[in-house]
Amino acid sequence: MVGRELVKLMPDASCPSSSELDLMDSNAVKVYMDKGKFDYVIHLAAYVGSLHDNIDNRTLYFDKNILMNTIITKYSYESGVQNFLGILSTCIYPDNVTSFPIKEESLHDGAPHADLMSYAYAKRSHAVQLTAYKEAFGVNYNYLIPCNLYGLVSEVHKGRSHFVNDLIQKIIVAKRSNQNHITLFGDGSPLRQFMYCGDLARVIKTFVDEQHTTSFNVAPDVNLAVNAIALVALNACDAQHMAIKYDASKPNGQQRKDVDTARLKSCMPTIEFRDLAAGIRNIYDIESLNES
Repeated sequence: MVGRELVKLMPDASCPSSSELDLMDSNAVKVYMDKGKFDYVIHLAAYVGSLHDNIDNRTLYFDKNILMNTIITKYSYESGVQNFLGILSTCIYPDNVTSFPIKEESLHDGAPHADLMSYAYAKRSHAVQLTAYKEAFGVNYNYLIPCNLYGLVSEVHKGRSHFVNDLIQKIIVAKRSNQNHITLFGDGSPLRQFMYCGDLARVIKTFVDEQHTTSFNVAPDVNLAVNAIALVALNACDAQHMAIKYDASKPNGQQRKDVDTARLKSCMPTIEFRDLAAGIRNIYDIESLNES
């Protein structure tokens, strides 16, 4: 999702798809890295999905992510790559945090939320690995910790995508079937920051172009309840007439995880983020057209 946007900004970069390079195949990665002689690696690949898919497939989320992160970092370094940027997730932060927004220094102050434990620990482990390489070998290996993302997703991810994308899809389906409501999981109270994937792509390009050397959070400062986000989406998609029903038998996930953006603003003081309603409308228009 982010890679599609980043390729537009960095058209000369090598960008192998998962069908072209299996990041869990150590030999294939070694050959690719040795042949490429790259100066900078941006690692966007991940096995990622919804809260409920994480709960149902814990081993997949740990095994796939820990393997690909470890392999790509190891063979990047061994092939001579001096600059590496890993993309993590705010779900790696402790669930027991009581001071918000969450600062980068709090990363190891406790365990992540139980529902995302496997994915979160695999991603947190990558932060440990990158820091170890940086300190041990003097390379510029860093990471960014973005909040929840939304954007255009591939067909394979539909049905297990993150909340905003799933929300847009539910609105489209409800409209087409003349339903007067949508049903969401939990109770609508958890707070979330959401960022358009193209905004993260711009941050990544700026990070590379300006040769930054510090790891930090990336998020807009807007932090809304799930119910408020759903109302924004209904208005943006001309579905104000629809009611929102909640299935309280399904988990909420982490109640709050908004992150501090002081480091981001210090490094990139002019960065701006797309308005949530405008971003949702853009995705809605494209998805509606694709499915018509």
